[in-house]
Amino acid sequence: MAAFIFRLQKLLNLKQQLEEKAKNELGLAIRAHELEKQKLSVLETGIMRLSNDFRQACSGTIRPERIQAIRTWLEVQKTARERQLDAVKRSGENVDNTRVKLIAAMQEKKILSNLKDKEFEKFLRQEARNEQKLTDELVSYRETVKKTAGRTAGL
Repeated sequence: MAAFIFRLQKLLNLKQQLEEKAKNELGLAIRAHELEKQKLSVLETGIMRLSNDFRQACSGTIRPERIQAIRTWLEVQKTARERQLDAVKRSGENVDNTRVKLIAAMQEKKILSNLKDKEFEKFLRQEARNEQKLTDELVSYRETVKKTAGRTAGL
């Protein structure tokens, strides 16, 4: 039996490598997105804490310098939160783009893999035909030898 050789095996190997690379990139993008979301969560917790401090500073004995400091820091934190929201949005878009690339790489690999499977099945069918042909020739040869041997023995 002859060995099966897929003529596009190098391309299939390349597509498999590209798929693995895309999977790794997606993992990194997801981790980066989660990190950005954690940073946002920390900022929001800080803003909530500052808001509570601000409410407490506004009740009871009022110290204007303390209220102003908290208010200023609260504005800085809110600005940081807006920047972080943008960073979370960008990292989410990066995850989506990377996922699209992974899907495309998986589809390309799947197409080549299906082609390889079809060619292998075609190869197996051809091998079966060749084997059947060889068997038929062998049987035909044996029949011919028997007939020839029978005629020679009868002479």
